[in-house]
Amino acid sequence: MQAEAASILGADRGAGRVVDALRKAADATGSDFHYLLGTAMRESSLKPNAQSSSSSATGLFQFIDQTWLGLVKEHGAQHGLGNYAASITRQSDGRYRADADLKQTILALRKDPEVCALMAGEYAKTTQGALRAELYAAHFLGPDAASKLIKLAGSDPGASAAAQFPQAASANKGVFFHADGTSKSVREVYDWAVRQPGGEGTVRVAQPAPEPAQSAPAQEAALTKVATAHDAQLQMLLSSVMNWQPKHSPFSALFGRDDATPSSAMSFGPGLLGLLSDAKDSKS
Repeated sequence: MQAEAASILGADRGAGRVVDALRKAADATGSDFHYLLGTAMRESSLKPNAQSSSSSATGLFQFIDQTWLGLVKEHGAQHGLGNYAASITRQSDGRYRADADLKQTILALRKDPEVCALMAGEYAKTTQGALRAELYAAHFLGPDAASKLIKLAGSDPGASAAAQFPQAASANKGVFFHADGTSKSVREVYDWAVRQPGGEGTVRVAQPAPEPAQSAPAQEAALTKVATAHDAQLQMLLSSVMNWQPKHSPFSALFGRDDATPSSAMSFGPGLLGLLSDAKDSKS
């Protein structure tokens, strides 16, 4: 197994460099390290040069061309990529276009684990607000009404929110009406959810019973142990998952994959979990 791990991970580099890049990106962007690690394991098995055979998806997080160009345009300057960001423009149709002489260089940065991890961290942080808003909307309005709000925010953002959700509007006038008494739009209510999730002064239409506290799942525990293992142990611990290649994962839509083949969740069997446990015990 050690020989196989050395072959896959590139001896002292490989996965060690990737994990270090993910940790630094999490610190730099304020994103969650274990989320980044788990996503990279699913998308590419921590292989920076991973390339999809059916799309432009490339790198640790399998970003497609358009998603990557958008990320570099939006976040590149703050991470030392200002010249590349300046060379990218967003067209009237929403697509991104890079200067011809720099396009391939910019796209090749997806195979740089440090740069790719930073962009993934920024992307996760950017989408976190919208995801939190939608989760809070479900708590505030109930799942059916929240689904309606989310759909209307995209299809008819100017619609009267009070007319669409009269019960919630009656109980939360400050959320659904302006100071002059006019109704806020669907978009305004959606944006409020983004800005003030869980704010005081709201009356929830649907209040689900609180879930009992649960211990961290085995997968997260395993990822934590992987993240804290030193280089020699890292080679051994990750060797069991390096060759695991899902066709599609729950994270694919978030990171721009354009395939749609379902796959099962990652499985941490007793063998891998035992290996992780043994490695931890050997360090103590």
